[in-house]
Amino acid sequence: MQNAWRVIDCTNLQGELRYIRGRILVCDHALEQKVEIPLAETAILLIGLHCNCSAGLLHQCAEYGTCVMTCDWRCVPVSAMHSWTNVPTRITVRQLSQATMSVPRRKAAWAQIVRAKIRGQAACLDLLNKEGGGLLRGLSNTVRSGDVTNREGQAAREYWKRIFPEEEDFHRKPGSGQDRNALLDYAYMVLRGFSIRAVLSAGLNPTMGMNHHNGTNYFCLVDDIIEPFRPAVDYAVSKLSFSDTPNDKAVKKYLIDSVNQQFNGSGHTIPSALSDLAQSYGIYVEKGVEEFQVPQFVRSGL
Repeated sequence: MQNAWRVIDCTNLQGELRYIRGRILVCDHALEQKVEIPLAETAILLIGLHCNCSAGLLHQCAEYGTCVMTCDWRCVPVSAMHSWTNVPTRITVRQLSQATMSVPRRKAAWAQIVRAKIRGQAACLDLLNKEGGGLLRGLSNTVRSGDVTNREGQAAREYWKRIFPEEEDFHRKPGSGQDRNALLDYAYMVLRGFSIRAVLSAGLNPTMGMNHHNGTNYFCLVDDIIEPFRPAVDYAVSKLSFSDTPNDKAVKKYLIDSVNQQFNGSGHTIPSALSDLAQSYGIYVEKGVEEFQVPQFVRSGL
């Protein structure tokens, strides 16, 4: 269900999840508590290693279009389940178009993604009154088809050394579980869940990426379309202190809420903008439009 918006994080739950009358029944054995959550409101369900989940609930998650992600001990997703029944009837035509799309057309789409991402990073620095926005915009204007000159990587080096200036020698290290990297990893995990739902709901094959190609990654396309939305999450993380950790419930809630924020002046939230982008890419691969339009992170200061 595309109107669902809640992210239910059960990665630290020691208990079980069951289905009851249109709701998820969360049984916390450690706290001896039971909570009911409407499935119709649930976009993503995150489950951890000490959580038992009934087959009945998994079936109903598929019926409601809820994305279920299983996570390892670091709370990093290792698999995802999405409904096969809530996809467009044009799925076969769309995926055949993906498979036969020309290389120049695919590279042109990736260039648009990179431009939008870099411009979003520039906007993030501007909002934080940090230097470098102009430099990044200059790099975005020189992105070529397929980003053959790796402007994305050049922009990233300039961006990460400026966004957290109070932390000397900050380096983005996915999966390190340390400092702001842990905060970014958690927020990106939630963002990826919405991206998976957007791609699959658009009837696209997630293995056929624009740029990402990895035989062990089922969600290459997801990792492509997520890129322009990362700066919005980075901006939210920059508002937290160095000592904050995703193990704190209040911090975790803040990070989840940050992925549900408005993305740009259109008034669309990030999940809504992701869904629109995935649908737009589907139309693009079917040659319904000549140019792939990608939204950019733009936001007034808080």
